[in-house]
Amino acid sequence: MIFHIMETQRTAFERIISLGRRYGAYRKAVGISQQDVHRKTGVAMSTISLFENGKGQGLSLEHFYLLMEAVDLSIDEFALIPEAQKTDLASLWKQQNNKGRK
Repeated sequence: MIFHIMETQRTAFERIISLGRRYGAYRKAVGISQQDVHRKTGVAMSTISLFENGKGQGLSLEHFYLLMEAVDLSIDEFALIPEAQKTDLASLWKQQNNKGRK
């Protein structure tokens, strides 16, 4: 079990590293400097640099959103996490409760 959790975390870290590197490449491609991003967002230059160099695993969601907005990339929270319907929640609740009774 612990190995599985560590394996999942490693995968998450790899994804964060990839996001940061892709962000840096995109920022450069559209001609925006790290200084421009800093001026638009107030995010520290060191934070931007760490993120782009794959060392930004501790980047806050707030900073992530600000960095995306600085290069005109929007994040649709509903695309990331769809809104749950009441019927979906009721069904999930029933499934969870029925497991304990068997």
